[in-house]
Amino acid sequence: MLYADLDALLQETYALWDPGWVTFNWRAYTYDHVQRVVGLSGTLCRGSGGDQQTTHLAALLHDITKPFDGEYLTDEQGKRLVDERGYWRNALRRPPRGNPISAMYERLGLTGQLHNESGSVIAGELLRERGVDAAVIEGVSLAIRNHLRPPEDADLPSRCLYDADTIDANIGLPAFVRNIYINAHFYDRRRDEGDPSLASVLASEPLGFLGPYVREKLPAWVEGKQRDFIPRLLTPLAREIAAQRIEGLSRAVELMQSELSSFGRNGHRTSLDLILHYLEPLPDPSMAQETVRLAEAWGCDRVTAPARALLSDIQAEMRGEF
Repeated sequence: MLYADLDALLQETYALWDPGWVTFNWRAYTYDHVQRVVGLSGTLCRGSGGDQQTTHLAALLHDITKPFDGEYLTDEQGKRLVDERGYWRNALRRPPRGNPISAMYERLGLTGQLHNESGSVIAGELLRERGVDAAVIEGVSLAIRNHLRPPEDADLPSRCLYDADTIDANIGLPAFVRNIYINAHFYDRRRDEGDPSLASVLASEPLGFLGPYVREKLPAWVEGKQRDFIPRLLTPLAREIAAQRIEGLSRAVELMQSELSSFGRNGHRTSLDLILHYLEPLPDPSMAQETVRLAEAWGCDRVTAPARALLSDIQAEMRGEF
């Protein structure tokens, strides 16, 4: 009952803001991300012998105030500003509507605090109101405060949350789906004047987008994530999962590259059609809902076995499985 109550409050809070993008996230992304982090942090916690309740609650509430963090602040040269601890500085983003969380945010004077700090305070208040044990509240608050940059002596729930949060956003098939949305969002914003829009490219010659994306951007993206994020992970199980997910990503990229030369010719859906599905323009796409919709559509369609296996792997990773 506690988890369901907090989950409903989380959904209500995210809905206070209108659909739209901030930095590299969009409104519906954050709730989906939280659900995946709950699943993956639970996997890490069970495999590492951590406290399940503390880890679950910390994962569920770790981004409770994330929508208050607006666009990155930059200097005159466009470089992102950081504070004395090395955190990127964000503009404040107040919601156009209100609920108990937004009222609590204002009442407690959390304006200007990054979401790990403000979220730690809000989570503690919510759990105290619901009679949760003080030791659990302390552990949850600490893990949320630590989830952006844990100290060297971080406890296990903090490490599990940090690792799950890092992996979900950066390493694996859910991160790949997020990357599709990011590339679609920024395509039109970054194209040169006079170049066709993404919608025009996909309607007339989808390989004009798919070719460069699959041959060039995805391999560089996978390599960068492996280089930059796996060394930061704090638990052995997280490093094992991340390595497996990198291998899965590499196989998926090789599969998509092999399909480019025969795209649209064999009458079957392939992994390239999976990319096109997520590229469909929606104002506030939910990765979870769109994956369900894709699975339902493919259930009665002609789909290659490798593409169907890739979709199954996406669903498994979204549940927090290996």
